[in-house]
Amino acid sequence: MTGADGSVGITMRDNTLLSAGPNSTVELEKYSFDSTINAGTIDAKVRRGTLSVISGKIAKASPEAVRFTAPGMTLGVRGT
Repeated sequence: MTGADGSVGITMRDNTLLSAGPNSTVELEKYSFDSTINAGTIDAKVRRGTLSVISGKIAKASPEAVRFTAPGMTLGVRGT
């Protein structure tokens, strides 16, 4: 959760980069990553605000294993 003048950047173990802007609430529902086979799952919800994502090893290996949802929409990774 970020405040009116806040932001946050997070680098996940698979090198996925998440960046939430001001007044944002993001919930990481599920994250798993096995570095020996570069496989895992990302499932996150954007409750409000903005989220920028640069996909990492999970999305490159299994795009269907990455899911971001927000009120009224679902975003899946394709063609990374």
